[in-house]
Amino acid sequence: MFQQIYAMNLWTVGGLLFLLLMIWTAVGLRFDERKRTVVNAFLSFAAAIIILYATVLSRTPGRYDIILTPFAAFTAAHRQPELYREMLMNVFLFFPLGLTLSNALPSKWRCRRRIALTTLIGFVLSASIEFTQYRFSLGLAETDDVICNTLGAFVGSTSLLLAHAIEKIKERARHTNMTLTTTETQFLHIVKNSVSGADLIVENVDWNAIFALANQQKLLPILFEAVRKTSAAEENAALFALVKQQIVGQVLHQTVRSAEFAALYAKLRAAGLHPVAVKGQLCSRLYPLKDHRISGDDDLYIPDSEFFACHEALTANGLSTDTPADELSAADEVTYTKKDGPLYIELHRRLFDSSEDAHDDLNRFFADIHPVEIDGFFAMPPHEHLLYLILHAYKHFVRSGIGLRQFCDIGLWAREYHDEIDWQHLHDQCADVHAATFAAAAFKIAREYLGIAFALYEPWNGSVDAEPLLHDTLCGGVYGSNDYTRLHASTVTLNAVKASRTGGKSSVLRTIFPKTDYLKRRYPYLKKHPYLLPAAWFQRIVHYAGEKHSSADGGASGSVKLAKERIELMKLYDIME
Repeated sequence: MFQQIYAMNLWTVGGLLFLLLMIWTAVGLRFDERKRTVVNAFLSFAAAIIILYATVLSRTPGRYDIILTPFAAFTAAHRQPELYREMLMNVFLFFPLGLTLSNALPSKWRCRRRIALTTLIGFVLSASIEFTQYRFSLGLAETDDVICNTLGAFVGSTSLLLAHAIEKIKERARHTNMTLTTTETQFLHIVKNSVSGADLIVENVDWNAIFALANQQKLLPILFEAVRKTSAAEENAALFALVKQQIVGQVLHQTVRSAEFAALYAKLRAAGLHPVAVKGQLCSRLYPLKDHRISGDDDLYIPDSEFFACHEALTANGLSTDTPADELSAADEVTYTKKDGPLYIELHRRLFDSSEDAHDDLNRFFADIHPVEIDGFFAMPPHEHLLYLILHAYKHFVRSGIGLRQFCDIGLWAREYHDEIDWQHLHDQCADVHAATFAAAAFKIAREYLGIAFALYEPWNGSVDAEPLLHDTLCGGVYGSNDYTRLHASTVTLNAVKASRTGGKSSVLRTIFPKTDYLKRRYPYLKKHPYLLPAAWFQRIVHYAGEKHSSADGGASGSVKLAKERIELMKLYDIME
């Protein structure tokens, strides 16, 4: 057969290689991972045997020669065109090995790793064959043969890239079906007007559904401000009056909390401390009405050297924490509340949970922050704060989801401090932690769906489908906490992302029986009594079983289904392979 191929037209041989690549990729995608691995492992072994037979085992001693000059055959081919055929045959000989071996390697490895290893194995095998031919006088040993053989193994291994591209296309096709509902489209239109002043059309609107969605997204006051003077307010006077009453309470609570936080912050500064404000208090300044941005807490980032002094200052000003004193030294984050008051302070020694494998490496971006002053607050420089807003949203997206408000924050901050952002560096930082595509989608939502105008430079201007992310956001509520099904699904998605980072596999048992660190927040008794972990597992299972009956989407089965959908979403945005 090899002789028949040798006799073919060179273009025909090249087309045959391409056709074989396409067919093998298409057929491989129809099998499950285990079958695909076994079949390719067997065939790669067979390909290696055929190579050895053709180059060593079938030959008899006689010829003894060596050419070490690289690309000598390429140069000579101008005078001897037949050499082109010989070189192509050398490529063709190792092509099946590259095709099958790359697909036999563990799928948990990234494509580039599998391609690199396959190419290296092809190189080592070819070099060994040429040495054997020279040592035992079995033929002409050439450096160019090694080059062509290695190229063949490499070209065959690129089937992985083709398979990956096909999977991406299939994923995008699946997520294209995640179209926005009429209510979601109308909701986005109203929020766009609220944030950026776009033209407002309020015809044929289900206001009950709109207000419910706005409340889930913590955007009710912002949205209501845009519609309260429209004809819809007169036509739905009773409903608008009830919503207005709710909003007055929310805004009043936020106004009081903002004032108390500012007073508390001034006391911390007077005590010689340097707490860095993040998110809420800084972002709210960028909205048309500051206290219409409702937040659940206020975040402070404190240098490690000032942590205990800040702790003492907070407690001296009437705040308390549930974190035991003996755990303060190891805590990444400590929560403080004030009895009969609106303050809810999260004091961060580290911005991301250091015990969480999927996010711990994000802390390195903020290890050496030089604060600047913004409106009386110490703050991260605008570039670092935008990076934090993106990575904080990214963290929550990976867990269970995020809210539309996070995209508003990102967009408004990018617009306000556009010229102080190093956009290339920002892209490189996001790409380093698999967040670049997610960030690009976030910017697209902010600009196109929320109307927040700011320029984007290369490489941010690439094409990205943001609608699946937007659909997931509107379904999940703020921080993806809209229902128990989503919260339980978050365990599966987080484990899947961890596995993709470490090269392992997501374990169902790990999902059902998480580690102590994961359960400490839900079951505080584990902090003092970690040996009660089995009791926490049992309590969690019982609690989940109770939730199953009240869940609209089937409890465990609903969580698994949602988890699979969100894992596909992670793949779509290049967070995991």
